[in-house]
Parts: sequence; C-alpha cells; structure tokens
Amino acid sequence: MPVTPEPLDSTDRRILRLLIEDGDLSNNELAARAGLTAAPLSRRLARLVAAGALRRTVIVDPKVVGLGLQVFLEVTLERTAPQVGDRFVERVLRMPEVLECHAVAGEFDFLLKISVRDVADYKRLLWSEFESIPEIKTLRSMVLLDTPKFQTSAVP
Repeated sequence: MPVTPEPLDSTDRRILRLLIEDGDLSNNELAARAGLTAAPLSRRLARLVAAGALRRTVIVDPKVVGLGLQVFLEVTLERTAPQVGDRFVERVLRMPEVLECHAVAGEFDFLLKISVRDVADYKRLLWSEFESIPEIKTLRSMVLLDTPKFQTSAVP
C-alpha cells in the first residue's frame, strides 16, 4: 500500500518559503528564522526531502557557461494519442539542450525550454533532432530576450 506523505504544516511552509527567498541560508540561520533549533530543523528538512516537497538542485546561469540563446518551443503533434506523446517525450528526454518539457492543454501539445550556444546551434537542433520526429505537426519558436523574474518554486 502506498505511503501517504504527511501534510505540510505552517512551519514546513515557512521553511520552504525561506529557502525560496534565500537558498544560501545556513542551517543555523534557517532554524532561527523558522523559529526552530537545529535538530528539529534537520528532521523537518530530511522529511521534506524524503516526501519530495524539497529537491536539492543547482541552478547554472546559461550565459555564463556559453549558452547564450534560450528558446521556448511550442510543439503540436499530428495526433494526441498517448503513445504518440510518449514517443515524443522519450525523444526529448535524450536531448540535453531541452531543459524543460511541459505537456500543456491549449493550442499546442508541449512547451519546451531549450538552451543552446547561438542561433546556428538552435538551427542544428531543429534540423537534426526535431525534423526527424514524424509525429510533429508544427513547431513555433519564441526567443527568450530577458528574464526579469526567475523563481523555481512557489508555496501557498
């Protein structure tokens, strides 16, 4: 029988909000701001990680590492049958340039966030990878000009 995770209480949510605001807080600073001592904070953090509510990750600035072009790509498939979508997702998962893949409802089927060196690199990706996927009906690109707000999470 699957284990149901414990619901988040107000302290858990406060911890998550504090980490969203400043992920560089030391455990002592985080404990103080959350109104806890170090031991209870450590137990809560371990529980939040185990429950999947908190994921540890590294965010790399793409421009600093030579990936100067970010693109959102709208993908419409020929058909929306589950096996068609699954095959598309399998292909996309093997593309390191695709940072995010979202199945969406609306005028298109998937929204991808892509990070590449430049326009020539994006053209290579489109022509060598996406053009070889027969299930694709249309592609529509939107070049990312700027990101005035960047936030990876939200907590109600």
